[in-house]
Amino acid sequence: MADHPTAMPLTVPPPSVTVVLDPGDDAIHTHTALAAHHPPSGRITLHPGPGTTSETGLAPDLLVALGKPPLLPGRFPGGRQPAWEAATAWLTALPVTRLTVLRAHRLTARRTMRLL
Repeated sequence: MADHPTAMPLTVPPPSVTVVLDPGDDAIHTHTALAAHHPPSGRITLHPGPGTTSETGLAPDLLVALGKPPLLPGRFPGGRQPAWEAATAWLTALPVTRLTVLRAHRLTARRTMRLL
């Protein structure tokens, strides 16, 4: 089967994903991850807010980690997730090379998939 004539070849391979679990929430790992947070160098440490299990609630936390405002002004049609759209756009536009998620073992499968 021939390629579609207007299809663009993927020139940059997708980034690799490394998962390090720290179910004991070891303080040294947390402090190291927070100290490594440096958006201009492409290193982002996401610290999900406590008490929420929704995938929607993770997007504002990601925007904060990226140094962007977590609340978007305006009204949006039902079904749209503007915070995720903004977070996705910023992750694409900024030179993010490493995303560390604190307490990732506590994320639901749905939140993990949304983040990935």
